Amino acid sequence: MLLITRFFILIFLSIHLAYAGTKGFDVKLRNLGDKDFYQSPIFKQYLDNTDNNLVDECWHRYGDGVSGIYYLNYGMFYLEDGYQLNDVWNGKKEIIQKIRKGLHQANENTTSEGYHGMYIIFPKNGYLTIMGVGANDDPKRGLTGISPVIKGIKLDQSNPKEGAKIFERSLCRVSKPFNIGFGV
Repeated sequence: MLLITRFFILIFLSIHLAYAGTKGFDVKLRNLGDKDFYQSPIFKQYLDNTDNNLVDECWHRYGDGVSGIYYLNYGMFYLEDGYQLNDVWNGKKEIIQKIRKGLHQANENTTSEGYHGMYIIFPKNGYLTIMGVGANDDPKRGLTGISPVIKGIKLDQSNPKEGAKIFERSLCRVSKPFNIGFGV
């Protein structure tokens, strides 16, 4: 009987340890393109898919391995006077520093460190340009905390289910910088 009790205690503790190591990304999604993208069938389908377990396989190579995005704060991104769209895509130091400062602002939905990163998207005429900016960088290890810019992603609004999968995979592909300084 003692052996069975120890077995169940061990199993119980193992389950909690397994869940303690998983997390999802707390991220911002900011749009520089079509203002109505958040009302599009693709984005609505993407939001509907976030609550189910059909997470794209791409997430298994990023972050904690399975969770993907835990909390998504989305809205428009307005460039300050003097900044242009190319300043964002080229990773201009001043604008990246302003983005990172904003990401470290914690709220009730994020960890004490704030957000893990920000997706910057530019949907226009059925195509998407996207990049990710991590909250941190690590210059000593050569980590800029900025993903490459991916351009020309076709988002066919006539097939929202497939478009949502492509959109999610695009988010995943630029998520690598989000883990810098968050223990991964």
